[in-house]
Amino acid sequence: MIRCSVRWSRIAVAFAAAGALFAQDSGANSPAALQDSAARRTVEWTTLESNLELRLARLLPCDARVRAAIEEVSRAADARTVARTSYWTSISLRSKAQVETIRGMLAEEEGRAGDWSKDLADAQVDVATTSAQAASLGPSIRQLPALAAPQKNLEAIAQIYRVIEAQSSERANGTGQLAGDLRELLKAGQARQATIENQLKAAGAEGQLWSAYYAAREARAQVECSITSPAQAPLRATPPAPRKAP
Repeated sequence: MIRCSVRWSRIAVAFAAAGALFAQDSGANSPAALQDSAARRTVEWTTLESNLELRLARLLPCDARVRAAIEEVSRAADARTVARTSYWTSISLRSKAQVETIRGMLAEEEGRAGDWSKDLADAQVDVATTSAQAASLGPSIRQLPALAAPQKNLEAIAQIYRVIEAQSSERANGTGQLAGDLRELLKAGQARQATIENQLKAAGAEGQLWSAYYAAREARAQVECSITSPAQAPLRATPPAPRKAP
């Protein structure tokens, strides 16, 4: 349990460090503010869009207010697209920062795993060697009692190596568990990032569709005006002549 808490504490600290990169984003640039802006722009556009055809039905085809009404809804749709894109872009940047943080931690832990594994292997060799040396002195102690002290020293050294072996094993296992946790987090983070990217693409694609729709709706109004009142001026104003370069 303690090792698990330590592992997740390290991950939480890393995430906090990644979040600090965006600490300066506050006010209008915070995720909450951007989300609120997107919601407000959506309500504004939905209200105008739902009433557009009713408004146009009350106007004559060549009434200048027809074009104005369509352009008003079109601008609201563009504002909604910008707000949604800003929100999902902000979320995407934060998500990418977390994914890169996890990726860096995973690389670090995988590098450590090799070091701990080597330490464990070295400790195991040392334990086996000193234990064998101590055991080899046993048969000779009866003939040479003075060998008892060196044997005890070797056994003490072997015990020290066993402690080192246990510590190295615990570190190697802890590193492996943390690396496993990080792999799962990386997988989840990448899946989340893919979802965010899809939302971002969907917002842009939907914005393009609505932009094309309102352009077509304005063209339709122009055709209706031309059919019902051919002599009247077109709804769309004549574009200004290009300015001459100074």
